[in-house]
Amino acid sequence: MQYDFPQLLVAFIAPKIKPHPIAAFGVLVDMSNYDVEPPSLQFVNPFTREPLAFKDVPTRLVRVRLENVPGQLPPGVAPPPGVPNGVIQQLQYHDELLQGSDEEPPFMCLQGVREYHANPAHTGDSWWLYRSKGAGSLLRLLDVISRFGTEAMREQQFHMQFVPGPIRSDYPTEPA
Repeated sequence: MQYDFPQLLVAFIAPKIKPHPIAAFGVLVDMSNYDVEPPSLQFVNPFTREPLAFKDVPTRLVRVRLENVPGQLPPGVAPPPGVPNGVIQQLQYHDELLQGSDEEPPFMCLQGVREYHANPAHTGDSWWLYRSKGAGSLLRLLDVISRFGTEAMREQQFHMQFVPGPIRSDYPTEPA
């Protein structure tokens, strides 16, 4: 974490990736004009502070909500911990909090984030409606990013592509 008022750089670590956790991404939080405006969030490389494009952020901050509804589980299937018998869980919604297009910087689509309230799609959803409810508090925003971002990361994938080199024609044709 690095602090240079009014900006705060926070590196997010994916602790469940084995064999070693990784620094998945960083978030530059700009608290300029805070309280009149919500904090601004920019996803960055945690080492260089270079802004990340949407395609380079390793998470979409997927929020899933399950709701307990009356129902019967199949025979032999135990309910999840904390769910009483005679109740099943049903997917209520599946939401990606990180929005954007591949080459553009992403923005977090959540009340309490400056980019959310500045977006033309949310002109009727004023920051002043959420300001006193803690929506733009630093701890809440970092908790949401951690919970739906790095805590959900369990593995790392590598993609390799081999490109053959040029074909040489100066090899001897007969054994020496």
